[in-house]
Amino acid sequence: MTSDFFQSQDDARRQTGRLVMLFIAGVVGTIAALWLVAVTVVALGNSKNGGPDWAGAFGNLTVLGSVVGIVLFVVGVATLVKLAQLSQGGTKIAEMLGGTPILAGTRDANERELLNIVEEMSIASGVPVPPVYVIESQSINAFAAGPDPSNSVIGVTRGCMELLSRDEMQGVVAHEYSHIFHGDTRINARTTAVIAGIMAVGTIGYIMFRYVGPAIARSSSGRGKDKGGAAGVGVALMIAGLAVWAIGGVGVIVGRLIQAAISRQREYLADAAAVQYTRNPNGIGGALAKIRDHYSRVSSPAASELNHFFFASSLDTLFASHPPIEDRIARITAMGATAIPAEGESAVVGVREARRAAADAHYERKAKEKREALRAANGAPVAGLAGMVDRGGSLDAGSIAAARAYRDSLPAALRDAARAPEGARALCYAIARRAGTHEGCDRIVRERDAEAYNTYAAVMPMLDALRPDLQLALVDLAAPTLLELGQSRYRGFRETLAMTIRTDGQIDLREWALVKCLERHVERRFMQPARDAKEQLGSMRGEMRTVIGAIAAQEQAAAERDAAFARAFGGLGMQAPSFPEPAARNLDALNAAATRLSTMTFSDRARFLKACALAASHDGEVTPDEHLVVRAVADSLDVPVPALSR
Repeated sequence: MTSDFFQSQDDARRQTGRLVMLFIAGVVGTIAALWLVAVTVVALGNSKNGGPDWAGAFGNLTVLGSVVGIVLFVVGVATLVKLAQLSQGGTKIAEMLGGTPILAGTRDANERELLNIVEEMSIASGVPVPPVYVIESQSINAFAAGPDPSNSVIGVTRGCMELLSRDEMQGVVAHEYSHIFHGDTRINARTTAVIAGIMAVGTIGYIMFRYVGPAIARSSSGRGKDKGGAAGVGVALMIAGLAVWAIGGVGVIVGRLIQAAISRQREYLADAAAVQYTRNPNGIGGALAKIRDHYSRVSSPAASELNHFFFASSLDTLFASHPPIEDRIARITAMGATAIPAEGESAVVGVREARRAAADAHYERKAKEKREALRAANGAPVAGLAGMVDRGGSLDAGSIAAARAYRDSLPAALRDAARAPEGARALCYAIARRAGTHEGCDRIVRERDAEAYNTYAAVMPMLDALRPDLQLALVDLAAPTLLELGQSRYRGFRETLAMTIRTDGQIDLREWALVKCLERHVERRFMQPARDAKEQLGSMRGEMRTVIGAIAAQEQAAAERDAAFARAFGGLGMQAPSFPEPAARNLDALNAAATRLSTMTFSDRARFLKACALAASHDGEVTPDEHLVVRAVADSLDVPVPALSR
């Protein structure tokens, strides 16, 4: 599925160009309509020989220039304001829809089950665990929002949690993950900004007609001619506003058509992806049936402009942004669903209690098998790194089950630590702790973060029993909890963590992997915007030399190291340069190179990561450290690589 995820990210960026063309068409249409109105007014006002001066009006470039300038200004400002608002990340969109975040440590059974599903899919796919929001509505609906996979959120209605079984909820969440993987959330945000710009002219016309004109008509306190003049100006503004409002109505229609044209097909694709990911068409099919028999409307002032973000339409509208529910159900049935109830027969009340026991028994059997396999392999080398790169940014039923088995196999103390602010910090300190310098690390944590110290001391022996890559997967689980700290407290935590890392005077690759994980899974949401993705692989030979050299140098003899290095470049169709000297592959150089490589197109990032996997697996096995450095490179490139290997 590599080409699927990586190509989708590049396609989502190119889709912006198509939106620009539709946007231009809508703006040109608005300008033409307003110009015709202005020309008519000028022609009637400059009547000659008893008739309108059409020739003079159509030839009046000042009128044309004024209309063009005003429309471009209004539309441009509205578009940029909306784009800036939506570019703040998925959190802003969730708040606009009235969502409130579900805390990582929630004890509510429905919320905990939803968070578990989200965690499983994130660990399995390699994307950061997104914050999850709930909209207090008894409807059944959900949404995903955010500019990229590392800065997205997922939200559901309260009714979605209470009325869907676990399998149905998993199908809905898988559908939303498809939107994240394929760049749909990025396209949706830009579509919203385009629609806001096109609709802005109509909004101004409505304000003129409804408020400005009547206010001026009523404002004059003069008498006679002055009062009549003010009333005339007010009426004229009302008439002009009505005309502009009507023309803006065309912009509304164009905007809704853009919204519908882009959204409907992507909903079909996300439904199909959910079936592919879960191998359970009855899950998403059952959810659609319950929406059909219940309702999906969301009472939010922003629901209209953000309707295309939802799993199902959140309002009744002429230009539907979603395909008809029956059509979606028919397609799911064609994919093998056998348990979708007929219309009016779905159980939408009390379903969770009735079905949870059966669902849990099914998953527990699968989880038990996976837990046993994980425990047996806990000390073994990691294998199949190339396959992990292939699975990045996608899902399958086996990887989801493995992620659930991993989380369930963890000691309860580790799971609880990942969901508590002091525990999440303690896990990171313990991962950074090194033999030989542990006393200094212990002292720093005790002095600078006493709240986390007791948990830190308790989790250390449990972490020692896990492979390094499985330790890092715990940071994935803890990332939403670290986000809850807020920027100020998180900054203090990172300063303390940096001090613990420096206790031995150097930063090794395991510590570098921890830092890269935090940068992508937490800090990107606070402060780091997505980088441009335009550069080509051929212009990055120096940076590739540094990174591939660092990977090839891991635990391999010189001859094998050089062969691994050459093999990686061969996989790129390039002649291998000279192997970098130790001074050229230190962590500062590795950081700089990885940052530069993150400006490549996603398709080229896929090729490069495959080359890294070739270097790491050249000797026939992939050690935990080799796995960590490849995953750290992937985090630097903002690319999902599954936390677990199979």
